[in-house]
Amino acid sequence: MPENSAKSTSGAANPSAIPQGIVFDLDGTLVDSLSITFDAFNHGIVRCGGRRHSPQELMAYFGPGEGEIFARIVGPSRAGEAYQAARDFLDENIDQVPLHSGVPELLEALKSAGVPIAIFTGRSWNTTEVILRHHRLLDRFVTVVANDHVNSPKPSPEGLHLATSRMKLAPEQVLFVGDNPVDMIAARSSGAIGVAALWDLMADRESLAAHSPHHWATAPMEIHYLLIRLRNPQNGDPEPQ
Repeated sequence: MPENSAKSTSGAANPSAIPQGIVFDLDGTLVDSLSITFDAFNHGIVRCGGRRHSPQELMAYFGPGEGEIFARIVGPSRAGEAYQAARDFLDENIDQVPLHSGVPELLEALKSAGVPIAIFTGRSWNTTEVILRHHRLLDRFVTVVANDHVNSPKPSPEGLHLATSRMKLAPEQVLFVGDNPVDMIAARSSGAIGVAALWDLMADRESLAAHSPHHWATAPMEIHYLLIRLRNPQNGDPEPQ
């Protein structure tokens, strides 16, 4: 199983903690949504008189929720209009937001093993709910923490603290799986075990490595195998089935 442990640094997870649960990022981790997300952002931006932005330009804004991103691009006075246009675009194209290959199997394996799971996303609750309801996943998570549920967006660990408290776990007892550097920063600063997800086409190993993930995963089911290994270190790496 491909997995590399980063050296411990300040703010690293407690190496003696046994992980009991998992918190996932949403976009680029559970769902293959970045392409349609870029299209939705550009739909809202152009509707309000702005120019189309490249994926790289848009990703540079990621961290805050959609409303704040639109405010930065088209101005506060038109941010609401741009957000609504993007939300309408997502509603009309929700069938273009699939789960990543391997995610259904991962979620089923974790359910069978009784592992509590949650989501901490930089999306607003409105669009998060649209995506999860479409995939009939709303009831699969202990809690879903969206950007508008916290005062400070990623990379602040506030959302991770909220999610783990609702799971009745300490941050060092959870894996936080994400594809973006802000996820790894949040994991480090919260004390959670950061796992860099590399299966999305937009995942950038170099950018993630700069923030020293505790572990790496190149496919969703590797998360399950990693959890088993961390819970039973004396048994070595489990063999994929």
